[in-house]
Amino acid sequence: MACGRALASSEFFEDFEEPGKPPARGGLSWEYRAELSEAQWKTLIPGDGFAYLEADRSVLAAALKNGEHWPFQVLSIGPVSPNHRISIRAKDAVIPGLAGLLFTYREEAGRIEEIDIEIVTDDSAAPHAEKRGTDLRLNAWLDLPADALRPSHGFHCPLRDARGRSVSHQDGLFHIYTIEWKSAEVRFYVDGVLQATIDEAPSGPARVIFGLRLIPWAGIPGWSGSRAMTVDWVDIEPLK
Repeated sequence: MACGRALASSEFFEDFEEPGKPPARGGLSWEYRAELSEAQWKTLIPGDGFAYLEADRSVLAAALKNGEHWPFQVLSIGPVSPNHRISIRAKDAVIPGLAGLLFTYREEAGRIEEIDIEIVTDDSAAPHAEKRGTDLRLNAWLDLPADALRPSHGFHCPLRDARGRSVSHQDGLFHIYTIEWKSAEVRFYVDGVLQATIDEAPSGPARVIFGLRLIPWAGIPGWSGSRAMTVDWVDIEPLK
């Protein structure tokens, strides 16, 4: 789908202080996709300063029984062009059996461009055997068919802190996940620490999407009731 006019030069910040769907601002509009639990705008954003992307275990169980591994629980905003830094501050992005997500997505004429941060407790398909806390998949999809299974560039890697140590984000604390999207390069940061760089980039514009997804390599959702990824804010700022 065509994305229309993209944010070009002004900073965008949303802190979810008002209930319901945030208004369109600066040419950016909001959407949501709720497939892991029932949700309305005032459930997603009740007005207490947070957005809640919730997954219900009974919905997950039905999806797994039916062989469905790809449903989303996400908010999205856009369009956004290259040469922007895209960040969210969130906690509980790491939920067993689910991937926490921050990504850009553009589809047009059966072709896709995408930049992904995917966050999981333990990437069962990762080639490394190191004892880990939290795993990352960091990808760029550059003008690929919409049904492509592999990105143009991708990393499977443990999440690292500033001292290079593998760390876990199953800690109940807020963390900042960032995509720095330049015209010819993508950099991925977690809590200000560079995790990987890809020396090519989508040409944009694209929507920015964040939340949860049921993905088969993300482990087993061995919990009951519901779990939620809590987002404090989203920030989109131009790169100088």
